[in-house]
Amino acid sequence: MEESKIVESLKFLLSSVKKLSDSFITTEKKLTRSFDNVAADVVDLQERIEWLEKQLVDLSDGALVSSRTQMTPGLPVRPGSEERVVPAINLPLEDILDVYASTPALLEPFSRPCSVSARTLSGEIEEVELEMFVQGTTWALEALDGVWLLVPRPGTLERRTQLESLERLYAIEGVKELPALLQLIEPASAMVVVHGRRWQLRQKGLLSVNPDPLRVSTAERLANLERRIARLEGTTG
Repeated sequence: MEESKIVESLKFLLSSVKKLSDSFITTEKKLTRSFDNVAADVVDLQERIEWLEKQLVDLSDGALVSSRTQMTPGLPVRPGSEERVVPAINLPLEDILDVYASTPALLEPFSRPCSVSARTLSGEIEEVELEMFVQGTTWALEALDGVWLLVPRPGTLERRTQLESLERLYAIEGVKELPALLQLIEPASAMVVVHGRRWQLRQKGLLSVNPDPLRVSTAERLANLERRIARLEGTTG
């Protein structure tokens, strides 16, 4: 009699365990399906956000380009960015510096003008943040490997009123007063906060009153070459 009760009890326990196990499996499947659905929704939302961000960048870039008279890139464009309103430049740093020293206007199609943000100027944040501004005093360029470079907008290096802004982004060798003939030795670098619209300074660049003789020499050679071409065109014309 006792043995039969034990057997019945075991059967009951086994049945209960099986029901509990089946319940766990069913619940786990439902949770898995729910998590999969949530994950799919998250991916879909991320794709939508990325699409919207791209549209916002294109809109702001479109407004920027409409304010420019010339936007045909005369320098190599990084593959994959050809269709962008403002493409990425496909040149190493040394070549970018040479172009900046000789013909900085060639960099304009690759640049987004920006200035130090109000949040930085007001002391709201400690970081040096820059935001896109059509009349900005700095050019942000997307270069190789997705690196963002910051170079002074041509014409700003001689303005006395720009010294404080320049010192936020560059170390300055030589005189600390403008006007002075400053040379870009090394661009500042930045990391993206909002693509194409906001950046944060990562590393200061370098300006100097003493130009790099090799770079000046390159610029002079290019200028001489341009003069020779102009003379030849005038002779043959």
